[in-house]
This record gives sequence, structure tokens and C-alpha cells, in this order.
Amino acid sequence: MSQSRRLNLRRVELSVLIDDEALEGLRAAHGLSILLSCIYEEERVSVLFDTGPSDATLLNADAIKARLSEVDVVALSHGHYDHTGGLLASLKRIGKSVPVVADPEAFEVKLAYKPALTYIGSPFKPSHIEEAGGRLILTVKPLNLADHLILTGRIPRGVDEPSVQGLFKIKDGELVNDEVVDDRAVVVDLGGKALVVAGCAHAGVLNVVDEALRLTKASSVALLAGGFHLFNAPKKRVERVARELRRMNVEKVAPCHCTGSRGIEELVKVYGERCTPLKAGSNLTVEA
Repeated sequence: MSQSRRLNLRRVELSVLIDDEALEGLRAAHGLSILLSCIYEEERVSVLFDTGPSDATLLNADAIKARLSEVDVVALSHGHYDHTGGLLASLKRIGKSVPVVADPEAFEVKLAYKPALTYIGSPFKPSHIEEAGGRLILTVKPLNLADHLILTGRIPRGVDEPSVQGLFKIKDGELVNDEVVDDRAVVVDLGGKALVVAGCAHAGVLNVVDEALRLTKASSVALLAGGFHLFNAPKKRVERVARELRRMNVEKVAPCHCTGSRGIEELVKVYGERCTPLKAGSNLTVEA
């Protein structure tokens, strides 16, 4: 995963384009889309991490003056509709050919009972993405999106239980449990510390942090942001996860989306002012 040169990273900027909750004047929708920009000494790289469920992502991007035309790469955390539904509209707005990086299983038939059997996968086929200007890159291994900037591969699940209850897929013509192996996160190597953005943390948020520390060889996480998938977790698990994040040297958290009110409440108890819940329209800057 080495590169020919090492750029001097100055800061990382995060803008939440869509979330289940929104700041005044913006649209809320069940899903997540975050614009992440790495600011180097002389260059800037912008990654659109997930695209929300619809073109509402674009309406918010316009409202907060997020420049999607400057996006260099699109990365998908996994294949559920609330993270991929706005992809084609986003690609059209980007207006140029860009890589779209995802796991091969992101485009499988994904299902849940709500209470009837419901399709919850991506509304688009890979061919539609190519037609819209995306250059699909399917990989199960970690991939450098830019200098200091990594999209994890499939995340080992050794320190935390995955959040996959009630999820299914079709495999070899049969309905089977979906372990959401396509779940992944974006990691920025800050040099001794990491910045981690989780889409939904179906792999288990503690596993996400563990993998980020392994990939960057960092000793701590300066910021863990995104969806932690605690909304339907038992209270004891939520409490344990919050404590374990502190033990794993996660310094600040910025939860949203599927973290849920119970998860955010417990994180506030543990982190106090170091917990900043995010909404559509929220912006964060982390110095390198």
C-alpha cells in the first residue's frame, strides 16, 4: 500500500450532507452521506463517503455550498439503500469520471422484514453506475484512496459482535443471514493518531476502531465519526461499547445516523463535551 511520495497533510474537513436529523433549513432522511476532504500543503483531495438514500443529498449540498464537482473518489461503506440511493444523482452532479470503490457484495440482493419481506439493497446495478460516469472498483482489501487516506477492506470481527440482526440476502437461490461483510470505513492516518469515519459499523464499531488502529499503526483515534449502529442494541451493550471506546484511546466521538438516541445518550455520559452528535449540515475540522 506504499505510494511514491508522502504529501504533507495539514487538516481534514468533514461535512455531513445527509443524516436522519438535520440542522434548520436542511433536509433529513434516513441514511448517511459525508464529504471528507484531506487538505495537504499544496493539494486537496475530496471523497464522497456514501450518498444517502436519494437526491436529497444534493439539495443539502447546494444549501451548504459543498462543491461536489471537486469530488475525486466516491467510497461506499456497504450496499444498503440508505447509503447508496443517491449515488447516480451524485455522480451526475460530480460531472466527471471518478472511481467508485466498494466491496463486491455491496450489490447483492439485501433484504429485511419490515414486517413484510423488503428489499433494502442498492437500487442500482453496477452497469448503471458505469453509465453515470462511475468507474467501479470492487475490492475486499484495504485501499489507499489518497495519501494518508484509506478505505478499509473487510473488517475482522475479533473484539466486538457485529450488528447484523434481522438482515438477510439471497445466496445460491436461498434466503440466508447477511453478515454484511461488505461493511467498511474510511480511515485517515494523522501520524500517530487516526481519524475514523464509519458508515454504519455493521462489523461492530469496536472492530472498526481496532482495524483502523492496525492499518495506521496509530496508538489512538483523534476522532471517531459516523454511524455506530447502536440504535437497537441492548442497554448493557451500548454501555460496554462506550466504555470500550475510551479504553481503546478514542479521544472524541461524533455519532449520527444509526447510532440512535440511546447510543448518543450513553456516549455523552462517557465523553461529555468530547461527544459531538452530528446532523445534516454539521461540519468538523481535525488538524493533522
